[in-house]
Amino acid sequence: MKSAKILLPCLVAGLVFPTPVFALSVIVQYQGAIDNREAYFADMRSFANQAPADMGGTGTQVRALPVTVVYENANKPEFVHMELFFKCPERFTLDQEKRITSEDKNAIGTGDAVTFRIGPGSYMLRRTDLKAEDVPQSDWKTSNAPMLSKAGTLACNHIEIDQAMRAAIKDDSFDFDGFGKRIAKLGLPADMAVIGEHLPSEYMDFAWETFWWDKVLAKKRPDPTGKWAQSLSKADGHAVMEAVKKEQQGPDAGTASIQASLLDSIKKRRADTTADLQVAQNAGKHPDGSKMNKREKRLMAVFGGRPEQEVVATMGNPDDFYQGAGSRFLRYSAWWEEQGVTVYGAYGVIGGESGGYAECYAEFNTRQDAYGEWRVHDIVVQGDYDGTGSREIRLVCDDATRPKR
Repeated sequence: MKSAKILLPCLVAGLVFPTPVFALSVIVQYQGAIDNREAYFADMRSFANQAPADMGGTGTQVRALPVTVVYENANKPEFVHMELFFKCPERFTLDQEKRITSEDKNAIGTGDAVTFRIGPGSYMLRRTDLKAEDVPQSDWKTSNAPMLSKAGTLACNHIEIDQAMRAAIKDDSFDFDGFGKRIAKLGLPADMAVIGEHLPSEYMDFAWETFWWDKVLAKKRPDPTGKWAQSLSKADGHAVMEAVKKEQQGPDAGTASIQASLLDSIKKRRADTTADLQVAQNAGKHPDGSKMNKREKRLMAVFGGRPEQEVVATMGNPDDFYQGAGSRFLRYSAWWEEQGVTVYGAYGVIGGESGGYAECYAEFNTRQDAYGEWRVHDIVVQGDYDGTGSREIRLVCDDATRPKR
């Protein structure tokens, strides 16, 4: 595959950001010949000091970095997720006589041997039945394997990687060149691939959709369970068009596709963050400043600022839908009705039961954000009753606001 040649030397970095910044990942290594290719991804959200109980000695600290490898080979698992721990040299030392602190900026770099272990929480997804299986923990080992050396450099230079990632994210863009120059100073390749995915399952989808799409298109993806053929059957037309576009784009198609995917992820997460902040600032109030009732508050706490499709995924298809004045309205309704009964005797009306009616609706108002996505702007829950329906209004409002899925 053309893009594979570009990515062979590729190492990338990203980091855990405090909310509300973004969770990004990197492609640590891409290797292997056709039918036996492997892609290694590192989740940059989870840098942490996690010294195991058996850690001894001085002059070192322990850093954790989750790494997931996705396999093309039919005889290997779909992926293996490893919680890797690295022993990192102390970056700062204190001169007792001069009472000054000095930093060793070359404490660890690519090409260096690293001391690592596989920690708890590691597992694989078996290809034969798509079930998870624990991966045993290991003892401390030393290796200068390229993937481990790069992963160790990422883990042990987490402060510099953090700073480089923060400096690279600018509004809805990412400074790929600037980021590459900063990590190159650590001995990492400047030709990098940063992605927005961060779950092992997302890495698996990314590898097949971006690196090995030709096999997917030819229906040659290893598929002993039949799951992948089913999930791809509806996307054949789209896959064909993507294949044509990639052929037309030439050898840089893989890198361009990865960068475009990252920018889309940054934009979406920035929109999510903006929407969440707006909801938090206006908690308990409608856009016009009026107070919400308790049902509206509960729904807004869950759906405020969220994409419209999340409402439908949770609440089901609305009973009514209409659009106007820059808004969309999704309405979920419930009602109760009982006919009145009148009993007549020989001398006229002698008794009976009065009827009643109760109805309630929950209406979600969505508006487009700066990126064209429809998000929940307001929620209104209202009920009405007649006759003995006053006893039922609470129940029908509970029904109208209850998730259907």
